[in-house]
Amino acid sequence: MATASTAPVDDHSPPPGSGFTEGEFSVSTDNSSRRKLYSRLFYLLCVFISGLSVVVLGVLLVSIGWQGHSRLTADLLQNSHSELNPESAGMWPSIVGSIFICGICAASALPLGIGTAIFLEEFKPVSRPLKMLHGFIQLNISNLAGVPSIVYGLLGLSLFVFMFNVFGRIQVNESSGTELFGVDHYYQVLSLAGGGHTVLIPQVDEAKTTITIDAPMQAVDRQGQAFELAVWDPATGQPKPSDPEVRARTVRKGQGGGSYSETKWYYMRLPFGKSFLAAGLTLSLVILPIVIIASQEALRGVPSSLREASFGLGATKWQTVRNVSLPAAVPGIMTGAILAMGRAIGEAAPILVVLGAAVAKNSGPQNLMDNVVTMPVLIFNWAGRQQAAYQELAAAAIIVLLAVLLLMNSVAIYLRQKMRVG
Repeated sequence: MATASTAPVDDHSPPPGSGFTEGEFSVSTDNSSRRKLYSRLFYLLCVFISGLSVVVLGVLLVSIGWQGHSRLTADLLQNSHSELNPESAGMWPSIVGSIFICGICAASALPLGIGTAIFLEEFKPVSRPLKMLHGFIQLNISNLAGVPSIVYGLLGLSLFVFMFNVFGRIQVNESSGTELFGVDHYYQVLSLAGGGHTVLIPQVDEAKTTITIDAPMQAVDRQGQAFELAVWDPATGQPKPSDPEVRARTVRKGQGGGSYSETKWYYMRLPFGKSFLAAGLTLSLVILPIVIIASQEALRGVPSSLREASFGLGATKWQTVRNVSLPAAVPGIMTGAILAMGRAIGEAAPILVVLGAAVAKNSGPQNLMDNVVTMPVLIFNWAGRQQAAYQELAAAAIIVLLAVLLLMNSVAIYLRQKMRVG
């Protein structure tokens, strides 16, 4: 067993019990000094690089804060983008859109990524062919982590937006693909009530996009109440109804109407089109390799003695994973998830490919197939404009994006600590 010694090492005397005789053993003090010098230089280099990174980040934050602090007002958080009045433009729809997309991304990527990591780490095959397949999958996951996000955007465009045109081709201003549920089709017809008041007639044949009213038929009002639609024919000489309630349920003979669709929040169609659902699933492809690799590393960090103790008590493989490995790896898995979601909320390239660069939207998504505006795309749009007002808006929007990112990370860290204590 090694023991500490206070004897000088530069007297060229061999250590006791080493077997060397006097004159056969020597210690080079120059080599020790040189190694200590290199160690200290390396330490100073690390401190310099870390300090430089902090200084660059600090300068960037101060520059952005200086340029955008004047636009950090309630209007920025409450209003939407405006082409005519940039002084009152805001980013509320983009905040809502980013949160919805990140929610879809987390709900799809985290369970799939953690499950894949558990399968790859805890259920390793023993046969040679399956081992080769396991290694092939592992190699591809590692490679996918370094693929540029724009490539995932193109993949999401083909896979989720168009679905390779298997369910129909997306067309402008036309019902496209295969609608599954959450939508009702009507014909919208003007009534005699005036002021743009309309009644809805259920659309039986979706291929027939217009209708002409010549006879009474069943209709519904905006509240969904069914009633018998009356028809007023001026050629008969009868006066137009004077009762407002009757006029609201009467149309002129020969009145035309166009197709109109009412969608619920759970409206679903195939393909997904340029929807926030497609964007969220595309972002899940971007962060999926990160989640898998981080979860695998967390599972590898669990001591094998814990698993062996569980097996020794008679637990099965699944019981060991559920009760021993996974709880011990949760802090590491949550750390990987935080890093992955931080990347997802700041990604602009896949969103631009899937949703386009449109920013003129006044609200968040109304249903699963609705389009949204996200913060990175809005910042990209504002930063590319020449007006000083938009430059200030872009800086202020960056500050808001960083604040939202810090808030999300804080919540995730709190949950991680909570689960660790539990």
